[in-house]
Amino acid sequence: MPVTEDFPRAARLLRPSEFRRVFACRKVRQNRLFRIHLAPPPGPVKAGSARIGLAIARRAVRHAHDRNRIKRTVRESFRRRRGRVLPGDYVVTANPAAATASPTELRAALDHLWQSLELK
Repeated sequence: MPVTEDFPRAARLLRPSEFRRVFACRKVRQNRLFRIHLAPPPGPVKAGSARIGLAIARRAVRHAHDRNRIKRTVRESFRRRRGRVLPGDYVVTANPAAATASPTELRAALDHLWQSLELK
């Protein structure tokens, strides 16, 4: 079955234990706006088995509408690239600069990070 650009429940990290496992791995890619924590997949690897979790802290991004805008942008960016990134679990956190960044800047920063995690 080919990998599609959908975003099913299986493509999301849902449990606190899943987030803890990714943070404990201590592998990180980052730029001015985002930090992506990554961990190898917990089970057998299959195409499109990348999963994402979002941890956008109020301490970093004060206003709820900004946090929601950032989360929508991250989900959309991941949804489009899910089949091309390395299998594994990813948790995306935002830096304070993301709150004032334009949607174009957010997408460009995410695209740069996802490119560093793509299958070769």
